[in-house]
Amino acid sequence: MGKLKLYQDKISIAGQSFVLERIKNLDDLVDEISDALFNEDERLPYWAELWPSAHALTEFIVESPALFKDKDILELGCGMGLTTLALARGNPQKLLATDYEQPALDATRRNFNLNGSAQNISLQLLDWRSPNLNQKYEMIVASDVVYEERFFQPLIDLFQNFLAEKGTIILAEPNRSTARTFFGKLALAGFQFKNSDKFVNQNGKKIKVTIYTITKEQG
Repeated sequence: MGKLKLYQDKISIAGQSFVLERIKNLDDLVDEISDALFNEDERLPYWAELWPSAHALTEFIVESPALFKDKDILELGCGMGLTTLALARGNPQKLLATDYEQPALDATRRNFNLNGSAQNISLQLLDWRSPNLNQKYEMIVASDVVYEERFFQPLIDLFQNFLAEKGTIILAEPNRSTARTFFGKLALAGFQFKNSDKFVNQNGKKIKVTIYTITKEQG
């Protein structure tokens, strides 16, 4: 990261302002990934891009503060920390932000420092396929995580094992065709969901992102 050119991006979402330290040229970051590391698990620095789903999820979080206040929250795929910052401002009881990539956690920490420190926030490396978690959470939050079918069952297993009874999952999804299979599997696993749409302007295009509120069927 030392050789990469960085810049500060000021973002306003639903009346709140965020400052993110971002990489100026993402191609430079991709060039740093060795062939061996890519071949090991197709690792690409998705965390370094600000995806429409993260923007939409941040807007939802800012607009729904009561939903997150005083909750014990697990975030999957925190990326550079935009949604994490929004969650932290909602005064959770505790927030564990996780990502598969250490550079993402490092970026999230730097962005927390830029925006002022927050209490009750922890960062942790996490592989959904073998999650090293030791408790259940009242809320699990994620954006744009169902883009590959190989992740579907591990995510559903994580939801089954680490969502507290009567807990809630908030998932932002940009209506990828592959996600239909995921939500079918999720329903078969005993989860129910309702959704609402948000629209994000990016590069002159209006992109629809669906926010799913997911709960486990009771009884």
